[in-house]
Amino acid sequence: MKIWNFVTGAFQVNTFVVHLKDKHVFIVDPGGDILSISQFLASQELIPVAIVCTHGHFDHIFGIKDLRDIYANLPIVAHVDEQCYFGEDALEAHGYDLQMMGLPQLTEALTGIPSPDCLVEEGDSLAKLSGIPCPEAADQWKIIHTPGHSNGSICLYNQQEGMLFSGDTLFYGGYGHSDLYSGNQQLLFASLRRVMKELPQDTKIYPGHREFGVPLKDAIQGPYKK
Repeated sequence: MKIWNFVTGAFQVNTFVVHLKDKHVFIVDPGGDILSISQFLASQELIPVAIVCTHGHFDHIFGIKDLRDIYANLPIVAHVDEQCYFGEDALEAHGYDLQMMGLPQLTEALTGIPSPDCLVEEGDSLAKLSGIPCPEAADQWKIIHTPGHSNGSICLYNQQEGMLFSGDTLFYGGYGHSDLYSGNQQLLFASLRRVMKELPQDTKIYPGHREFGVPLKDAIQGPYKK
């Protein structure tokens, strides 16, 4: 399984390009620097088939519009409970978050974020995406709903490869905060307990920020375990 990492945007988001089959790939959390990513894809003759959003916070979706300008109609996958961050009504959620972070001047830059084309829930896989050219490979990537950092946060798990894209739910050495628009600390701790309990401890985690590719057993110890 080939994975390419791009650290994107001012908030240093881990944007991942993930191999599916043949030349097909999907892109996780396009935080920016889309020209560099598109140039890499072209140089490798890779074909993106989806954008997968672990959640809708602005730093993780800042590059979506640019990606859609280059790859017209490239479908967006997000959890059904994360729609507040996409489409015409997204400025309320983004405005709240950016005000909290002291960055209200960035709110208008998020105008026109496209709505998701494929809304997923717990237990779905990327094969739910209509017309995906490699459904068997896509079906290996399962959706785990991990609310807390935001209400529609997801992790994307591949049991066969032993890999988990954990977004901002779980980092190596930490976990996401829960003080933004739809965050909830109690739900976040429950999600962390679930991931740590249900997944094999040698599962490699690929979080939205910081170091990646480390085993789950070496991830955080913290109050969520209580």
